[in-house]
Amino acid sequence: MNAVIFKQRLRAGMGAAFLMLCSSCSQDFLEITPNHYLTENSFYKTGDDYIQAVNAVYGDLQKYALQAHFLEEGRSDNTTYDTYLDQGSLIGDREFSYLDQFKLTSNAGIVADAWTVNFNAVKDCNLPLSSLPNAGIDPDLTARLAGELRFLRAYFNFASVRYWGDIPLLLKPVTTAEEAFAIARSPQEEAYQAIIRDAQYADSVLPAAYSGADIGRVTRGAAEMLLAKVYLTRKAFPEAEKMLRQIMSGGRYALLPDYAALFDPANKNNKESIFEVQFKEGPEGESSNFIYQFAPVGTHGTVFVGPGTGGGRNLPTRDMAAAYEDGDLRKAVSLGSVERDGAMVYYIKKYDHDSDPDYARTPDNWPIYRYADVLLMLAEVINEQGYRTGEPFDLLNEVRSRAGLPSLQPADLPDQEAFRKALAHERRVELAFENHRWFDLVRTGKAVEVMTAYGKKEIADPTTPPPAFLPFDGNSFAVKPYMLLYPVPGDELNKDPNIKQNEGY
Repeated sequence: MNAVIFKQRLRAGMGAAFLMLCSSCSQDFLEITPNHYLTENSFYKTGDDYIQAVNAVYGDLQKYALQAHFLEEGRSDNTTYDTYLDQGSLIGDREFSYLDQFKLTSNAGIVADAWTVNFNAVKDCNLPLSSLPNAGIDPDLTARLAGELRFLRAYFNFASVRYWGDIPLLLKPVTTAEEAFAIARSPQEEAYQAIIRDAQYADSVLPAAYSGADIGRVTRGAAEMLLAKVYLTRKAFPEAEKMLRQIMSGGRYALLPDYAALFDPANKNNKESIFEVQFKEGPEGESSNFIYQFAPVGTHGTVFVGPGTGGGRNLPTRDMAAAYEDGDLRKAVSLGSVERDGAMVYYIKKYDHDSDPDYARTPDNWPIYRYADVLLMLAEVINEQGYRTGEPFDLLNEVRSRAGLPSLQPADLPDQEAFRKALAHERRVELAFENHRWFDLVRTGKAVEVMTAYGKKEIADPTTPPPAFLPFDGNSFAVKPYMLLYPVPGDELNKDPNIKQNEGY
């Protein structure tokens, strides 16, 4: 997407926000709408207007990508939080260490932020979707834009249902205060069916690829990947296999020979990329800042060149660093380290491409779906339907070969459970720091077991010491099944009595 998207997104966002206000006003208050005000009917007039509205949702996706690592990676054994400085002053009410130690409360700012981002994005999808069928614009453009919006709505709802379980399932605009205060949470099954319908529609209408300034928009392959993820999460293995084979059969995607090239900003939207969140360094407001979030505290000038001290978010754990096999080429691409007060501290290196000493902004895109994940998912769904030699091993070893590792043979993995364990390991290191680990642990039923064992390691030999205000104790890493979902933010409970809290919080 080109550099004018920021202005487009701002215009669409302002229009959408004003529409929400206008829609709740009494029609008797003013019968004639002044022409300098925007309403739903006056804003969405042309195909370009609708394109701007869709671009606004891509802006929501940027917001999501900039903070999703907290709930999707930082909850797992892959990363932790830097306590080199007093987190009491560093993080305020964000509850990073509470998240890390499984002591999270409903007051956690990082959970409230996720709720706001996800459901604002759904709202931004619903508004243009409601009027697109009667827009009177080019039918092909209408179908494509509806496909993009329904994919994005499905994507945000899929993230939300994995965060909170039952969710407010909003499939049309909320236009009155009465409707807003009547919102309740829908059962997970109902949410999943809506997600599948949206993703299937997107798959039926989206193009396989784009050109020019449209590169980076949602494609058919992204819709099929979303469906495969949903089916895999629901253990609908034959359906997931069908989607994954459709992606492979098109011949559009392949592994890049060099793992490092995947994350090079000069190589965005490459042949292995199925979908990634687009960012652009510069003053337009389209830049990312991942390395500034991820760098250890106090490493300005060592890890990055721009302003600040390093956010200390999402630091790789010692357990993660030890997970790489000897000779794994991915380790040097994914992990950096810096000495601080005589101790080595790890940081995520995949997104370390800043170059401007004056601004904390970078050009790094965020990978959502890529072809290596397709190969590993297909190996998994085949194995889950019954242990087999041949193809599942070929898929697994194709990923390992690029990493410079020897192939695994049936003698190494003689049964279904052995293959499961090897595949889980491969997913962890191949997709490290791309926000897959926590969801993988939960959907495979391994989260409580793995995180309990990891917690014992951290307490005995912490990656960084716990903050003074939250020392390790008997409740640290005491992982309970209810903790596989996040708490509903307390503010949402106060606003709407129909929204109920998750069990245990």
